[in-house]
Amino acid sequence: MRQSKALFQRPDQASSQRVGNFTFLQKQVDAWQQLTKLVQPLLPVGCSWQVVCYQHGTLIIAGDNQALISQVRYLHSQYIRNLKAIPALVDVQQIKIVMQSVSQPSSSKKYTRTKRLSNETQEEIQQAARIVKDAKLSEALMRLASQE
Repeated sequence: MRQSKALFQRPDQASSQRVGNFTFLQKQVDAWQQLTKLVQPLLPVGCSWQVVCYQHGTLIIAGDNQALISQVRYLHSQYIRNLKAIPALVDVQQIKIVMQSVSQPSSSKKYTRTKRLSNETQEEIQQAARIVKDAKLSEALMRLASQE
């Protein structure tokens, strides 16, 4: 049986590197990125998966699709079996899936119509506004028809 290569070093095993050392942290991040590339093909498509941490047999993965995260949580044991096929993950015992926050644009712009409605469309909307018995809906339709 082939000896698995350790992707991660425990702080007490790091060769003359302190835990707070930038190079040590950079190596950890690089290892997680490599692990992400290995793990992604085994996880459902349609989600952006990223390995956040792997330590003491626990693999923490972040995803941005709640439905697919729930699927992985439900099929937890099946995914563990599949992940153990990767030599770097032979000792994985548990998977934790977290929701990755999706950054929204900081400035939300209100929808503005760039095209003007044709006269025919405006007349149809005005007719609908006259037929509708709900006052608020009728008023909203009239505003829509009169916008330029």
